[in-house]
Amino acid sequence: MKPVDAIDLRLAVLSVRHDDILEIRFKPDLLTDAAGVQEVVEARRRLCEGAPRRVLVVLAAEVDFELEVTTIDTTPQVADRTVAEATVATTTLNEKVARMYYHYLHHPFPTSVHTSEDAAVAWLLQQT
Repeated sequence: MKPVDAIDLRLAVLSVRHDDILEIRFKPDLLTDAAGVQEVVEARRRLCEGAPRRVLVVLAAEVDFELEVTTIDTTPQVADRTVAEATVATTTLNEKVARMYYHYLHHPFPTSVHTSEDAAVAWLLQQT
């Protein structure tokens, strides 16, 4: 049976890139809710079963979310499967929300926020 290397969910598409980075690309114009976040976490765990991965989170430019989503700490569910996590936030609001999330919720792995995918990938590739 062929291993799964991409999962298309309601809120995001998760895929393992050629450089072995797990990419989580959120879809535009959707309401991000707690159930959707949990689906993403479960798929992330599945795609990182073999070994911890570097993770690239790409936020949609037009994002809407339930307020409770900003306080959901998914870190315990993914900590053992994450080398580092970089978020790409291309709008001012997304960047502020992402920075706030990383600031207030402790992550036992390196995290960063970038305004470009190239910068985020470059940073991830430096993480060991």
